Amino acid sequence: MARIELRDATIRVKDGLAGTAAVNDMSIMAGDTSLGVDTVSLNTTLTTQIPIGARFTIAGETGLPVHTVTGRTGPNPTTAITFTPVTASGVADDAVITFLPQQIEVKVGNGNLTYTETKNYEYELDRGNLDSVREGDEAPLEVSLEFVYEFVRTGTSEEITPVDAIKGSGGASEWVSSSSDLCEPYCVDLEIEHNPPCGTAQTETTTFPMFRRDSLEFDLNAATIATKGKCNVSEADISRS
Repeated sequence: MARIELRDATIRVKDGLAGTAAVNDMSIMAGDTSLGVDTVSLNTTLTTQIPIGARFTIAGETGLPVHTVTGRTGPNPTTAITFTPVTASGVADDAVITFLPQQIEVKVGNGNLTYTETKNYEYELDRGNLDSVREGDEAPLEVSLEFVYEFVRTGTSEEITPVDAIKGSGGASEWVSSSSDLCEPYCVDLEIEHNPPCGTAQTETTTFPMFRRDSLEFDLNAATIATKGKCNVSEADISRS
């Protein structure tokens, strides 16, 4: 079996946005880039405000493409949105809009992503001799990511930078924590999708949920930014498809 090549892997930073809305427009046709919305319900502190950059699908649209919000009217409650790409077909009034996590892809260049799973065991003794073993305390999954240094902060009309996404600031100020408890410190999910270009080999997706940075290291000479942190889980979530 061939080894993993970083060139065949896509690394993403994702937030925890989820929720629904309804189309409030009776004239949506193929090629449209805007529509009215109502009954917005999101898992955010502003439950009726749709974030700029939110991704969504519309029930009944041909091919069920994923759209991205580029503008809104409101903002709270949001009553209309503009988006890209254009609609692939007409959709019915009151069609359900399903929101997906916001995400960006990370350019790793000569960098890498590594992770460590730790399992603690306690070894019990019987009069000085090894006897039984029991599990100790769980340890968080540790992740290290090094990516291309382009910009630290997001500029006007620019793609969100990885630093902003990891911090939930700047261009990612409307990102939603990937933890179900919004009272906890902000966190994101990191995802690696490895898609081997050989025959019928399956795609493997590795997810590191609820990642929080411990450090950010900036190296201008090497044009890299490195972050280390922990996930509030003990193991990565791995799936094949």
